[in-house]
Formats: sequence, structure tokens, C-alpha cells
Amino acid sequence: LFKGYETVNSVLAGGDALTFGGLVALLLLKIVSTAICLECGLVGGVFAPSIVMGAGTGAAYQKLVLALVAAAAAALTSLQLSLGLTPGVWGILPTLQVADSPAYAMVGAAAVLASLFRAPLTGAMLLFELTRAYDIVLPLLAAAGTGPLVAEFANRRIEEAGRRREPPNDAVDVA
Repeated sequence: LFKGYETVNSVLAGGDALTFGGLVALLLLKIVSTAICLECGLVGGVFAPSIVMGAGTGAAYQKLVLALVAAAAAALTSLQLSLGLTPGVWGILPTLQVADSPAYAMVGAAAVLASLFRAPLTGAMLLFELTRAYDIVLPLLAAAGTGPLVAEFANRRIEEAGRRREPPNDAVDVA
């Protein structure tokens, strides 16, 4: 358990100990273990697991974005070279940089926390107070403000779909 904590800590600190698949597997394992603990009535809750799940999702998303930007930059560079142009002539894509994994982890944690508890300012300010990273305030506020809106929209769609499947209650029993 302690070694697993060190591995996750090194990934969130910017190390490359876990790949995208490893982060997704860790995220799914955390979701399943939290659900089992809640259903069995064990001690715990959803506050800390929501932060861990959001951080894992954010770190996995960072790895995905990093891979997509690198692939797009490589494709554009090879296209420019095949046309006999100097790489970088058509724009800034080959020089784009993606933020580090901890920044994405913080934004993900704030978004999941704010979505789960419907408290966007609490999610954003809690993560800001933990990190004191001024450069991440706007993404924190954007993610924490958007998360509850998406969760509310999804809940309404699920409720509407459930109402459409229910049989009407106006049937009269003639017995």
C-alpha cells in the first residue's frame, strides 16, 4: 500500500511512473472500492475519494492531451518537411506545451468535488488553498463552475429517460 502511494504521488508530482492505462485502471479500482465500502456501511465517505478520483482523471486527461498534441505536432512537422518548408512556418502547433500533470490533477479534483457536492466555489477555493498556485485559479474556477452544470444536465436527462420508461399510472382496475 505504501509503495502504491509513492507511485501515485510521483505521478502527480510530474513523474511518469503510471501510463494512461495505469491511471484509468487506478481510477476504476478507486470507484469500485469506494462503492463497495459505501454499500457495506464501512467508515469513510465520498469527500476524499472524490478528490482522488478527480486527480486521477485530470492526470489521465493530461497524458491524453500530451499525446494528442505531440502526435499533431509531429504530423504537421513531417507534412511541412515533405513539402520542403521549414518546420514551424505554418503556426505554433509544434511549439505548443501542455501543462504538467499536477495542474491537470488539481483541476480534475476541483471539478469532481464541485460536481459531486454542487459547491463550485468550495471545490475551487479548497484546491487553491491546498496548493496556493495562482496560475491555476482560472482553470480551477472554470472547471468547478462547469462541473455542477454538466452534472445537473446529466441528472435531468436520466430522470427524463426514466419517466419515459415508466408505465402510466392512470390505468383503471375493473375487477
